[in-house]
Amino acid sequence: MKITSTILAVLIGSCAFAQLKFPAVSSHSEIEQKVGLTEFEVEYNRPNVSERKVFGKLVPYGEVWRTGANENTVIKFNQPIKVNGKDLAAGEYALYSIPNKDEWDVIFYKDTKNWGNPKEWKESNVALKVKAVATKSMNNKVETFEIRFTNVTQQKADLVLAWDNVNVVLNIETNTVSSVLKMIGEQLNENSSARDFYNSANFYYSNKLDRNQALKWVNIALEKDAKAPDYYKELKEKLEKEKY
Repeated sequence: MKITSTILAVLIGSCAFAQLKFPAVSSHSEIEQKVGLTEFEVEYNRPNVSERKVFGKLVPYGEVWRTGANENTVIKFNQPIKVNGKDLAAGEYALYSIPNKDEWDVIFYKDTKNWGNPKEWKESNVALKVKAVATKSMNNKVETFEIRFTNVTQQKADLVLAWDNVNVVLNIETNTVSSVLKMIGEQLNENSSARDFYNSANFYYSNKLDRNQALKWVNIALEKDAKAPDYYKELKEKLEKEKY
C-alpha cells in the first residue's frame, strides 16, 4: 500500500510539472522546389502583420533582418546556382536581408545556427550579397510573411519574399543545361534505349540547341522502337520544319 502511494505521488508530481504546449505566434513552414535538376528546400517562420506597420518600423530600414521570425530562415540547394546573375555554391545558408524603401540587400550567410541575427556578424560568413528591387502594391496585401518559388522552368525560377504590401524577387538560375549536356556526352551511346535518344533530342529541341544533332537522335529513337509513340514522330516533324 505504501509503495502504491509513493508511485501515485510521483505520477501526480510529474503531471504537475508537465510543460504546457502553446501554438507558435509565427507559424513554421517548410517548402521544397525542384528547378531542373536542382533541389531547393526552405525552412522558415512566418510572422503576421497583425495591424502593425511593418517595413520602416517593425522591420527598420537599413538594418539586418532575419527574413522571417525566430531562428534563422534557411535555404538549401544541392547544385551551384546564380542569384541575380551572381554565382553561389551549393550548400545551406541563412537568408538575411537589409530592407530599404525601394531596394533590399539579400544575404546568403554561411552560419545557419543563430536565433535571429548573429551575436557577432562576420563578413567572412557572407557567401553572397545581392540587391533586389522592392515592389509595393496597395491592392495585394500579404498578411503572413511568405517565401515562394514562381515562374519555374527547367533552368530558372523566381524566389519571392512577400509581406504586407512589399514583394522582393530574386532571379535564380540553375546549371541544368550544362549538367544535362555533360550527362548526354558521358552516357548516351549506341546501346542506349530509344527513350534516351528521344529525351536527348527533345531536350535539345526544348532548349534550342543543335537542331541537326537532335534530328539524328530522334531518327535513331524511331529506328530502335518500331512501335514508338506518336510524339516521337511529332518531334521529328517539328525539327524538320522549324528553324532556330
